Amino acid sequence: GSMALEQALQAARRGDLDVLRSLHAAGLLGPSLRDSLDALPVHHAARSGKLHCLRYLVEEVALPAVSRARNGATPAHDAAATGYLSCLQWLLTQGGCRVQEKDNSGATVLHLAARFGHPDVVKWLLYQGGANSAITTDTGALPIHYAAAKGDLPSLKLLVGHYPEGVNAQTNNGATPLYLACQEGHLEVTKYLVQECSADPHLRAQDGMTPLHAAAQMGHNPVLVWLVSFADVSFSEQDHDGATAMHFAASRGHTKVLSWLLLHGAEISQDLWGGTPLHDAAENGELECCQILAVNGAGLDVRDHDGYTAADLAEFNGHTHCSRYLRTVQTLSLEHRVLSRDQSMDLEAKQLDS
Repeated sequence: GSMALEQALQAARRGDLDVLRSLHAAGLLGPSLRDSLDALPVHHAARSGKLHCLRYLVEEVALPAVSRARNGATPAHDAAATGYLSCLQWLLTQGGCRVQEKDNSGATVLHLAARFGHPDVVKWLLYQGGANSAITTDTGALPIHYAAAKGDLPSLKLLVGHYPEGVNAQTNNGATPLYLACQEGHLEVTKYLVQECSADPHLRAQDGMTPLHAAAQMGHNPVLVWLVSFADVSFSEQDHDGATAMHFAASRGHTKVLSWLLLHGAEISQDLWGGTPLHDAAENGELECCQILAVNGAGLDVRDHDGYTAADLAEFNGHTHCSRYLRTVQTLSLEHRVLSRDQSMDLEAKQLDS
């Protein structure tokens, strides 16, 4: 059985009709012939774009075109995900697959075409295939969310044209298409959504994170710079924990973002737990961020609400390179303060003498 299975799947993927014919003649192509994820040869033909094999398997061998793999995907889902439009068209118009059918995650073929960046498939589905762009997956995602996250501007434009209400739609965890574009660092999509679609850059995810925070956390400096410069977004925006863009950049070691924020006047603030960006950098062992913050006047002796300095957090988490650096700088700055006090006393003494 496993020999025939391997031959059948390989033939379906390669488009080798002769092998499929001989397997069928030998009575080896039953509907029980499934791979380890329960996909049939029809799935393999569809996801490889081999229409002649797909048709043969459905029309001659009578394998079900609507068969589902373990994740609930039909061959139509597979063709949409890999972008083979002719296979998808045949499955939807001749093969009995239905355009609104969902896999186990609630995704339709339109979701998958958008998610994997196939604008030609998106276009056909919207304008000939009867797809509905207002359907959400189990996580509350529209096709427009996937196009934005993928950075697929042509698909996004088609979807916005079809369903403008989707522009500010939020998934179950509160992410908008703009939030996802910023998180993935897609500058052109970010500009398009804000400038052409009036996407709201202040809509927050459930945890209070804004598109600015998402860009900072992932280290996408061009997106962050654009948001602050052109989208009326403030450096001081806080999530539900009181964290700013600077906290997010520091905690993930994004030195470019951190330097840009400091250079352009962003404040080093404390979150609701008393933690500064320096605490976050130290806790995660981000030495270069610790150095940038220390040089830019972050308070080394600031304690969070548990009474810990950044150096303490670095130490607890085993980041000895960070704790050593911070304690050294602390000692030096203390000596420097003492030194400058002595110098000013000398100066006063000189003035009294004169």
